[in-house]
Amino acid sequence: KRWILLGAALMVGFVFGESVQLKMMFDGMKQKVSLFKCFLLSNVEYFFAQITPGASGGQPIQMVYMTRLGIDVLVGALACMMIAVLYKAAFLLIFLFALIFRSELVLSAIKQVPFLFTFGVLFQLASISFLLTCILRPALASTMVNGLISFGAKLRIVKHPEKTKEKVQDSIKRYKKGSEFLKSHKWMVLRMFLYTVVQRLAYFSVTFCVAKALGIEHVDWFGVITVQAILSLSVDALPLPGAAGANELVFINLQRQLFVPELMGAGLLLNRGITYYFLLICCCFFTLMANVFARKKQSAIAEEASEELSAYNNDN
Repeated sequence: KRWILLGAALMVGFVFGESVQLKMMFDGMKQKVSLFKCFLLSNVEYFFAQITPGASGGQPIQMVYMTRLGIDVLVGALACMMIAVLYKAAFLLIFLFALIFRSELVLSAIKQVPFLFTFGVLFQLASISFLLTCILRPALASTMVNGLISFGAKLRIVKHPEKTKEKVQDSIKRYKKGSEFLKSHKWMVLRMFLYTVVQRLAYFSVTFCVAKALGIEHVDWFGVITVQAILSLSVDALPLPGAAGANELVFINLQRQLFVPELMGAGLLLNRGITYYFLLICCCFFTLMANVFARKKQSAIAEEASEELSAYNNDN
């Protein structure tokens, strides 16, 4: 039981890790937001990430909640973008360490899922490259995106290219302003990156806790981290809510050395139960709480606007 509880605690810490990063970003940009509200925003992000294909809905909806809580749009966009970059960079850093210190295990695991792994790595590298280009070379990013939109318009994939280009230009302008802030807060970015690495290690360590809970004595912690990193790289980019189905299949293929056939079913259920269903239920609860806070904030803003309007009318 204690190992299961520890695994659950690691998942709570995983979500809380993003809250700390959000708090650091907001403080750095002189935006007063409590750590508890940052925690609510983190839960919103993970809840919608779990139920949308490829985790695509997490950050966009998180930004909506930020606006509803009175957080500046530019600050929210920059925070989401920076966390996304650091999340993917930490991912690849852990993999590189694993490749150096557990090369045989890495190569053996990749052979089990070569196509999914290759697609996952290329997707992560492309994502990081594009986000960094938006931050550091916004003009180049604008040219690239405009070219893609024009190409999409020719293929009739993009129906309103001019409107789409305007929206993209607005987003890239925000990234340009944000890049100036990040260049002057390098130490903060480094601290955020270290938090992200610890956050990812906590997530991958849940499988270690599951193995110990099932009575497996000799468990190589870094070996488990290595295999779980490869699993995540292989399935995270798939257009499936929570990578449902693919995650379980890849887990069975990669964790045969850790879980004997008699324990594979229990290991899969416990690992998935903690990292997905437990996380989903907890995040759902705090997302509902975020709705309450957002409504109160919107009501307060409406009342304040009404009072200002009344005062203006009285003066005239």
